[in-house]
Amino acid sequence: MKIEKENILDKIGRKDGMTVPEGYFADFQQRMEGMLPFNEDAESPRKLQAPRSFWEKVRPFVYMAAMFAGVWCMVKMFSMLTPAGGMDLSIDNNEVLSSALSDDTFIYEYLRDDVSGREVLEEMYSDSIAVEDMMPADSLEELSL
Repeated sequence: MKIEKENILDKIGRKDGMTVPEGYFADFQQRMEGMLPFNEDAESPRKLQAPRSFWEKVRPFVYMAAMFAGVWCMVKMFSMLTPAGGMDLSIDNNEVLSSALSDDTFIYEYLRDDVSGREVLEEMYSDSIAVEDMMPADSLEELSL
């Protein structure tokens, strides 16, 4: 069984049905102007208008300069907010954070709540720290429960 491939354009033809009479666009502009009513309020072409003032000539450049100045200010502001912009966010230079971390009450109330005693003991064991040297014997019994 042999399938013949035919050129589909040869089969249907190359005309799409959209045709215009010969010479239709040759005098199209004159015919369209004749159909439109005359409007006295219509703007005259740019050639007939008065020359532009200095501000009209310079205005696009001033607006563009203002836009670039605004972009520069935004970039400068964002760079000042990042650590690379000169601000040091280390704990040593942050007085509030360093004083909170040096306070034992703060550590026990806020930071140790999410760590169980078992996890602390396992970490100490992995670091080869003897638990008996660090805690009294009665507190060791409570943690092993």
